[in-house]
Amino acid sequence: MIDLFLVREATSKDEEAVKNIVKRSGLEVDLLPDIESFLIAETESKELFGVIGLEKHGRSGLLRALVLNSAESTSERLLRFFDQVIAYAKKCKLEELYLTSNEESFFFQVFGFSTISREELSVDIKQNRLFRENSSNRVIMRRQLNF
Repeated sequence: MIDLFLVREATSKDEEAVKNIVKRSGLEVDLLPDIESFLIAETESKELFGVIGLEKHGRSGLLRALVLNSAESTSERLLRFFDQVIAYAKKCKLEELYLTSNEESFFFQVFGFSTISREELSVDIKQNRLFRENSSNRVIMRRQLNF
């Protein structure tokens, strides 16, 4: 049996559901990007199983707040969801994707991300409040998108 799900752009109607799933994960809701920056993964029965923010800054994208509903998530869904996020970024004609996390992640390396220094951030991404205000030792990863 094929496990079908839809990845779509969030709308204002999704704001409460997105905030709830992010809150349950322990992430800070006040620092989230606008709801229109989120992509939602949901089952055929409209069960939300994942969200991710994709902020667009010029030709660069910044992935934020990847959260999965553990009751609805499987590793296969996660891989397919993230693959569709990459495809969406390419469709938006983004040239590169960035993300930041507490530690280097093999999962993101599988999808072509590699660790970079803060100095290697694009000018557009450096302007994001995550990098202006945050002087922590978070890992920064980047993936070039080929068309």
